[in-house]
Amino acid sequence: MSDAPSKTSRAAVQPEGTITAATADEFRMRLQSALDQSSDELIIDLANVNMIDSKGLAVFVQCHKTISASGGRLRVVGASPDLKQLFHVMGLDGHFSVE
Repeated sequence: MSDAPSKTSRAAVQPEGTITAATADEFRMRLQSALDQSSDELIIDLANVNMIDSKGLAVFVQCHKTISASGGRLRVVGASPDLKQLFHVMGLDGHFSVE
């Protein structure tokens, strides 16, 4: 019998402000903690995020690769039109759901 906590089917993270080089490591740690809780689906709610730079986008890519490797999926929700466009221009919306 294992003492490890059981994983849920879904976990969510709701960052605020910006996801940039200055905040990317903290964001990555929050995502890893959420991934430790969920093996099926990770939802990132961007309703309170107004900017993402290249370092921030790299965190999304890394998270997608990690959860996909275990058969799970990444969903990005609450993105502003500008952030949706950023994900589209970078081609990331072809790899994971951006709603």
